[in-house]
Amino acid sequence: MSLHLNSGSAAPEALRLRHGLVVMGRTLFALILREARVRHGRSRIGYAWAVLEPFVIVAVITLLFSGILGHRSVSYQLGIFYALGVVQFQYFRHASSYIGLSLEANAPLLNYPTVHEVDTALARLLLDTATYAIITCLVIAFLLAFFRASGPHHPEWMLLSIAGLGLLALGIGLNLAALQRRYEMTMQVWSLVTAPLFFFSALLFSLSSLPPDYRAILLWNPVAHGIEGVRRGWYPDYGEYVDLPYLYFCALLTIAVGLAQVLVTRRGLR
Repeated sequence: MSLHLNSGSAAPEALRLRHGLVVMGRTLFALILREARVRHGRSRIGYAWAVLEPFVIVAVITLLFSGILGHRSVSYQLGIFYALGVVQFQYFRHASSYIGLSLEANAPLLNYPTVHEVDTALARLLLDTATYAIITCLVIAFLLAFFRASGPHHPEWMLLSIAGLGLLALGIGLNLAALQRRYEMTMQVWSLVTAPLFFFSALLFSLSSLPPDYRAILLWNPVAHGIEGVRRGWYPDYGEYVDLPYLYFCALLTIAVGLAQVLVTRRGLR
């Protein structure tokens, strides 16, 4: 008799869970469409520039640090090394900043009962992830087609590293969004932080090439582990200092703190 009652009570719970997931999926889809129109505009130039920007940055860095500043010939091997770092750093930087403005930009939508703060953050993360997934595929296709590169040797490492950077961007973005509710200068300060972070995230060098004292400092930066993890997925023997569990620990920790901050700063509780 008790088993019959338990199974009967579990059915409505499953239906409610399924209905909630369906509503959340529809909400996320609608938010992603809205964010795509607002972010890139209705013209195709906005989408084209989002794809071309990493290529331009990689080309400039390759020319500067090889042919001009490095006094050595420009090679596609350097282009691959820089591309693997720049594209994923741009993904992390754009996604975290974009999510940091999600609550402020979508404040009117939060009055609807089906739209929650986390939905706006997830919609922006998914949009940026899709954009940079396309960019990463285009970069790999370009390298394979025009330079006959060998291709990634451990694609699972690339996927895990990119996913870790995405989760870290979500966590930091949630914290930025909550702080933005309190302090209007939050995003300006974050822009100042990410500028030097460009040089301390193993974009222009490998961790193994650094002196031990400097490497010990940079190993505290979880972004460096994500970028070096992507390179470990491309090269056969690379990335002896990559620590993906540390990257995921930092990501989950920032997500937990960010969710707590969002709840504390919710309308009426600030």
